[in-house]
Parts: sequence; structure tokens; C-alpha cells
Amino acid sequence: MRPLHRTRAFFRAYEYFPHRLLNRSAALVTGATRPRRAVDLAVAAWARLEDIDLSDFEARRFESLDDFFLRRLRPGARPVGPGWVSPADGVLVSRGTLRRDQELCIKGQRLSLERVVNADAFELDLAPYDGGQHCVVFLTPRGYHRVHAPSAGEILDVRWIPGRYFPQNEDALEHVPRIYERNERVVLRCRAEAGFEYLVIMVGASLIGGIHLRGFERRDFVGPRLTPVGRAVQKGEEIGHFAFGSTVVLLLPESARAGPVPAPQDVRMGQTLFESSTSLPCEQGAQEGVP
Repeated sequence: MRPLHRTRAFFRAYEYFPHRLLNRSAALVTGATRPRRAVDLAVAAWARLEDIDLSDFEARRFESLDDFFLRRLRPGARPVGPGWVSPADGVLVSRGTLRRDQELCIKGQRLSLERVVNADAFELDLAPYDGGQHCVVFLTPRGYHRVHAPSAGEILDVRWIPGRYFPQNEDALEHVPRIYERNERVVLRCRAEAGFEYLVIMVGASLIGGIHLRGFERRDFVGPRLTPVGRAVQKGEEIGHFAFGSTVVLLLPESARAGPVPAPQDVRMGQTLFESSTSLPCEQGAQEGVP
């Protein structure tokens, strides 16, 4: 029998919950630094309950649950592979070819790429992505919550799209329609070293303190406007984080000539997901779901 918070009735009711109030309330708990003993016990309980291997992370005392959620990796814990790499640790929910004339299918979710990227707020041209590739990585609550550049290049600008804060676990995807079109998200328009543009989309979820970008305060990019960035990044460099688990969507244009490589469902930041080659046919590896 499923727990209550994984049932259809719960997710239907979540539509009417005050999402922002729930987020703020959760932030009061996860951001608390006192009493120290209670924080230490909560961190230990979380690590034990989720069977978290802390050997990959910096060994230190965590100041709060937020501090624990945002724990940093120890040097060398995530080697960065060749090609296009996973921007985060998590579950590889979907990977395959993009078609502008078809809805994107992710775990039964039928999604409009136009709605996911632009909503009613922006007019980013998606024609170059027809025939390109996508991947969707869900950052689990038990995992590492920082987001990294999938390739070397430049972050050109950022677009913030307001929305709700529905959960994004597998049960939520089954019962809540069009989550990636409805939740808060940030669209990072980037340019690869080869000259073509690609998109990294950070999608917020329930009980998070918002989406955060490295080098920015939220007030710097939250609003109905395009925010220029113009910052060079190396592959594997941190570009942002979530205060809790959420989702990252990577969209590659047809000109990237990217082809999927074998990868497990549980992926790590820096693990190769696509290779680029002018000899790869763009339709190779097209599919719905995880390869």
C-alpha cells in the first residue's frame, strides 16, 4: 500500500495547497541552526534513513538541514567525462530526440516544448532544436543538489518563469499533468565552444527555497525580463543549486550532432550522456524514456 503522500488523492489535493506558504514554512525548519543537538540528530537521521554515502562529500559538521542538503563534494568525487555530461546527480527520467511538431513525452507526461521554455513570457526561437536531443535529470531528496555546466562555453542570459511547486517524483508525474509546464523554472541560454546555443532549464519543486544561480541573488533575475549574464564556464563548473530536490532539463540543438551513449538510470554529475560527432545521424537513438 502506498504512503498517503504518494497517492492520487494527495496529488489531486496538492493542487489546492498554498505552495508558497508551504515552502516558506519548510524553509523555517530546514534553515534552523539551533538547537545544535537537534540539528545534528536531524542530519544523522536523514543520512541514515536515505542511506546516504557521505564519503563523497566534505567531512564537516553541518549548520542546518539546508547546509546538509547543499553539502559540497570532496575534490575528485565526480570526474568529468568527455562529450556532454550530466549537469547533476539524479535519476535519468528521459532522454531522446526533440521534434517541434510533436509533444515531448516524459514518463507519460505530454509536454509542449514551447510552453516549457517560453510559457507566455518569452519568445525564444526553438527551431534550431528540431532534431536535437534532450535529457531530464530528477535530483532526488537524498542526493547532491548542485547543478553544473554540461559543456564548456558561456552562459548568455537567464529567463525566470513563475509557477507552482508540485512534487516531481515518479508518482507525481503519474498523477499531476504537465508539471514541467506549471512549476517555477529558470531557463539558461548558453553557447557551447563550437558556437551553437543550448538550454539548461532548472525546474523548481515542492518544499524548496527557490532556484538559485551562482553569482546572483534571486532578486537579480526573478521578474518578467531577460537577464544578461555573459559569463564563461568550464565543463563541470557549478552554475546553480536547488534548496531541495528538483529537476534539470538539458536541450541540445540539431547542430550539436549529439548522440546518446549508454548510461544507467542513476547518473552522476560529470557522467557522459551524449557524444558529439558530425558523423552521427541526428535521429539515432530517438526514443521516449530512458535508454
